[in-house]
Amino acid sequence: MKATWKWLPSLGGLLVIATNLLAFSPDAVPAEGVANEQQLRPLLDKLTELSQLIERNGQSSEVWKYHLEQAEVLLQLAVGSSEKERESILRMAVDALYSAAILSPREQPIAFERLRQLPQRLAQSFPGSPVFLYAVLQEIQADCILVLEQTGGDSVKSEKHRCARLLQFAREHPETPEAAKALLQAAQTAETLGANEEASRCYRYLVEHYPTEAAARKAAGALWRLGQDHQPMTLELPLLYSPGRSHSVFNLEELRGRLVVIYFWSSTNERAAEDFQTLKQLTDRYAGRGLEVVYVNMDADPAEGRAFLSGRLTAGVHVYQPGGLDGAVAERYGLQQVPQAFLVGPDGTLLKHSLSASRLEKELADRLPRR
Repeated sequence: MKATWKWLPSLGGLLVIATNLLAFSPDAVPAEGVANEQQLRPLLDKLTELSQLIERNGQSSEVWKYHLEQAEVLLQLAVGSSEKERESILRMAVDALYSAAILSPREQPIAFERLRQLPQRLAQSFPGSPVFLYAVLQEIQADCILVLEQTGGDSVKSEKHRCARLLQFAREHPETPEAAKALLQAAQTAETLGANEEASRCYRYLVEHYPTEAAARKAAGALWRLGQDHQPMTLELPLLYSPGRSHSVFNLEELRGRLVVIYFWSSTNERAAEDFQTLKQLTDRYAGRGLEVVYVNMDADPAEGRAFLSGRLTAGVHVYQPGGLDGAVAERYGLQQVPQAFLVGPDGTLLKHSLSASRLEKELADRLPRR
C-alpha cells in the first residue's frame, strides 16, 4: 500500500478543505440548497472534524474511511452551494474519494466502487458541470494503480491499460481539451517504458483527431522519432556562441558525411554536468574517426546555458532552441524531457533517439571505423 501514497492529491490530504469552506459566506448560498448558516454549520463542523482525524491518523490503515466520509460531506455541501463555489467543492469531493480508493484495503472495494460510480452520479446531480470529466480521469488514474498492483508492479501492462482507457475517454468525449492532453501524457509514459506500439497508437489517434492541438504536433514528432516516417533529420538553430562566423545560424547539413551526436540539454538538470564530461571524453576519443557533437541548449533563456558552460571544456557546436521544450524542435521531434541524445548517420537520417550519454560509447564504437 505504501507505493500508492505518491498518487495522493497534492492538497496535503485535503486538510485545507474545511478552512476554505468556512470562508464561504452562508449568505451566498442559494435558498433552494443549504440556505442558511444553521443548515450549513453541521456540515462544515463535520468536515473540520474529518480533516483533523486525517491529520492525526495519516499513517493509519483506517484513514481511507475518513476520506470516504469527507467526500460524502462535500457532495452534500455542493448541492446547496452557489454555482461559483460548487466547482471547487466538487473537485475536492473527487479528490477525497480518489484518496479513499487508493488507500483502502483491496478486500474492501467500497471506495473504488463509489469512485467508479461518481462520474455518473455527478452527471445526474450536477448536469453540465465540467467536474464530471475530472472525475472520469481520476477514476482512470486509480484504475491504473489497481492494475499495477494486480500485475505485481508491471508498469508496462499498467500503461497499456492507461492508453486503452484514455483512448476510450477521447472517443466518448472528443470535444474536451482534457482528452488531447491526457492522450499525450499516456503516450509519452508508454514510450518511456518501452511500450512503443501502445505509444504509437495514442500518438496516431492524436494526430488524426486533434490536428489543430499543440499535443497533436508533438505527437507527430514522436511518430517520426519512433520510425513511422523515415524522412531525414533536419536541424537549423541559432548558435549559442558565434565568434568568427559570418552568420549566427547552424545547419545540420554542414556535418553531412559524419556521424553526429545531437545532445539536448538544460542547465536546470543536474545530470547535464556529468554528461558534459562524458561527451568531452567521447569527442577526445572519436573526433578523429568521424564523430561530431552538436549541443542543443533547451533553456528558456540562452544566457542561462552560456552561464552554465562558462569554464567548461567542450568540443563541438553549441546552439539553442528559442522557447526551450515549448519550441519548434521539441515539437517536431516530440521531445518530452532533457537531457537526451539523438544519433544521426552520415546520410542525415536518425539512427537512435532518447539515448543517455552513458549509452553513447557502445553506439559509437559499433559505427565508427577502427584506427
